[in-house]
Amino acid sequence: MLRADGHDVVAIGELAKNGIPDAEVFDLAQSLERVLLTHNTEDFNPLHRDRPAHRGIMAVFRDSDPSKNMSHTQIALAIRRLETSGVTIAGDFHVLNYWR
Repeated sequence: MLRADGHDVVAIGELAKNGIPDAEVFDLAQSLERVLLTHNTEDFNPLHRDRPAHRGIMAVFRDSDPSKNMSHTQIALAIRRLETSGVTIAGDFHVLNYWR
């Protein structure tokens, strides 16, 4: 869906890096000069605070009530809204749930 919206997307599995530690995922995203999209808010928010010089993190919080979770369509729309808002992405931790 993100590719259809014109985004240059690379999934961690496409890089044969499934299962690597979060800090390595973070470092890999930065070395590839990519914004990181994650559901793992608990681990990536501290990485953002500890190392704020990054390309940006877009996070999607999950709720224990699945009906409150964002669909892929909603995530793509939230990214589009964030990008067109003019808000700086680099160096920030953006919660896409707020951009529904």
